[in-house]
Amino acid sequence: MELKSKNYIYIFAILFLVLIGIQTYLLMNSFHLKKREIYSKTKEKLGHIDDTDALFDNDLLNNQDATAYYINLVQGKITLAQLENSYSEKAKRTQHVLTHYVDSIFAPLGLEVKLQKEILQITFKNTEQKLLNKPIVVYKTNGNLIHPLELSSGTWATERTVKQLTKEESAITVEQEDKQYSFLVLRRSSFEVVNINWIVFKELTLLLLNTLLILIALLFLFYKTYQNLKKQQKKIGQLHDTVDNISHELKTPIATLKVALKTLEKQPDPTTIAVMTRQVERLEQTLDPLHEPEKENSNTLISNYQITTLLSDFKLAHPDIQFEMNDISMVSIPLNDVDFTTIFVNLMDNSIKYGATKLHISITNDQNLCKIQVRDNGIGIIQEEIPHIFEKFYRIQKNNIHDTKGLGLGLYLVNNIVNRHQGNIQVISKQNQGTTFNISIPHEH
Repeated sequence: MELKSKNYIYIFAILFLVLIGIQTYLLMNSFHLKKREIYSKTKEKLGHIDDTDALFDNDLLNNQDATAYYINLVQGKITLAQLENSYSEKAKRTQHVLTHYVDSIFAPLGLEVKLQKEILQITFKNTEQKLLNKPIVVYKTNGNLIHPLELSSGTWATERTVKQLTKEESAITVEQEDKQYSFLVLRRSSFEVVNINWIVFKELTLLLLNTLLILIALLFLFYKTYQNLKKQQKKIGQLHDTVDNISHELKTPIATLKVALKTLEKQPDPTTIAVMTRQVERLEQTLDPLHEPEKENSNTLISNYQITTLLSDFKLAHPDIQFEMNDISMVSIPLNDVDFTTIFVNLMDNSIKYGATKLHISITNDQNLCKIQVRDNGIGIIQEEIPHIFEKFYRIQKNNIHDTKGLGLGLYLVNNIVNRHQGNIQVISKQNQGTTFNISIPHEH
């Protein structure tokens, strides 16, 4: 079963979304792989800082001074706030040096890296007492870490034996007693690459642009292909309609010939014979556009008598239509009989097909122009249809069903004739109010 146009669109939309999903997945994978690569290099370059703590903190972290502070804290000689202040002052003193050191490593790579080391907890092993309520920053670079990543973590054990004075209950004997103080210090180093997303985005820009271009090109190609298929499908349908409707287009001249023949049977009349001759010529003119090349037109200009005769024949075939026409006795028309007949017959036929009961025809001369106007009171033309009505085999449609029969050649031929004479054609139409065709053709006096 043949798929409808909208089904093709649905299928393509689904496949296109799947393709977008795949491309997005691949881009995100590339994005995360690149970030992991940068993080790995950053960790590698920062890793040795843990082994060179003396660069930034010669006290309060990994030497005996730190242990002395912890013992004083346990003994109540200093408060936790004082210990925190000591670390805070140390961090401030080393901040500038550390920032300069880290920037010297990563600035050449275009990376903005922040670093900090914290003491998460100090445990007094003698009593398993936790000494800290919150982490203490030991050292850090300028700024705060918003999304820190762990560089390293570990536990440092330290202990010291301290001699303490003791006395007997009699308060007479005073002795010194050795007491061992043991501490476990949990430490953590963290870092953040502040501009990592921008760095990765810049590195993946070319890949992203290529992906977007491929998707846009694919979408454009589908659109153009779909448009071309629709045009081809429409042309095929129009050609089928053309073949099916040739018989209908021939009904008018055939009906006129039948009337003329019946009249001729009763009484021979030269006028009737002339009508029959003209209708036979009209049959030829109807079929000629279907063949290439078209026959050459005569250079003889049409006479006013021929125009009057043409209208008389048309009135005879359409007795219910009301015709109005200005006086053309002094009008010069720069068209031969074939071109003039093609223009007027097609315009008048179209008016009647689309509901006209009145036709107003005007032919005037204005300076070097011959102006022709055909105005009707039919159903009018939808504005969206007007740009297409002069296309070959194009016929106005409604809900994809033709309301009237026709070859779709009439207005195409009219437009060709006007263009061949270097003229201009304008269409003014309003739905349910009628249509007006204004034709201007240059002529010489």
